[in-house]
Amino acid sequence: MQNGKREISVGPLPATLVYATALTCGVLAAMAVQIQLSRAGFDFVDLWHGLFSGRAMQLRTAGPWWAMAGVAFVVSGAVAAALSRVAPPWHRLRLLRWLAGAAVVLLLADVGHRASTLPAAEAAAQTSVSLAVLAIAAIMALCGAYFTARR
Repeated sequence: MQNGKREISVGPLPATLVYATALTCGVLAAMAVQIQLSRAGFDFVDLWHGLFSGRAMQLRTAGPWWAMAGVAFVVSGAVAAALSRVAPPWHRLRLLRWLAGAAVVLLLADVGHRASTLPAAEAAAQTSVSLAVLAIAAIMALCGAYFTARR
């Protein structure tokens, strides 16, 4: 007689799932940093113009770009390291997962609330700069996941 329950596999997660999750987390963290920096007065459209100007590049211009890339790299690396080293089904870490999930939801809600109060910039320039920032963040997140995931 067969039992109606499926057995849970205890093997490691597939590499594509680890990389996709780490990439998503890294890009979301970079978006949160972009929103926080914009709220602090670092407008990425103005920084984009300062980045390609003829004068010497200043830390005020390059710093936020490095912060975005660094956060994406570190967060995706931490997620990839955790997912590739701890085998599912994670029964012992159930409370920790719920607490971490609640903290992430509250943090993203706060970031979204802060983003709604930002002044609107020129739409075309803002979109192109945001896409460039997210592309850089995605590349750095993929690098962070690749270097830290256990193969």
